Amino acid sequence: SEGREANMYLRSKVLAVESISVMLVLVLFAFVTVTLISSGSSAYSHILGSKKAVESARVAYSFINMKVKQNDAAGRIDVVDTAFGSSLKIDVEGGLYSTYIFYSEGALYECLTITGCEPSVEAGNLITKLSGFEVNRSGRLLTIRCACGSGDTAEVMEGVVSLRT
Repeated sequence: SEGREANMYLRSKVLAVESISVMLVLVLFAFVTVTLISSGSSAYSHILGSKKAVESARVAYSFINMKVKQNDAAGRIDVVDTAFGSSLKIDVEGGLYSTYIFYSEGALYECLTITGCEPSVEAGNLITKLSGFEVNRSGRLLTIRCACGSGDTAEVMEGVVSLRT
């Protein structure tokens, strides 16, 4: 009878050790799963942020490039200083109106004004969110630089457009 009790005691110890081992393996598996999901989510967010930055910079550059090509006529395109810094000014045919493309508070705007009036954010249309914008003119060359994102996800789209006139 004593042998039987010792045997049962030994079996219950083995069963307890097995149960604890299984629980530890399950806890370890849960920890690894949570870590894997967390790192995958972080990588996805980083890639998505970078993709959005590239898309915003590309949209801004393409928009400006298209506007310049549509309106490239003698004396109609210039870079002027406004309250928002260097802005692209496009005189609409007839000379009564001017379109300004400018950067303010993290976004690129387009604003149609009566010639001689300053552009404003309130009257402008949001083109896209950006982290930086520069436009310069040197003779017939128009240099455009659009930046989006910050830190590791900063993307820059830049180019030079040659004006016909």
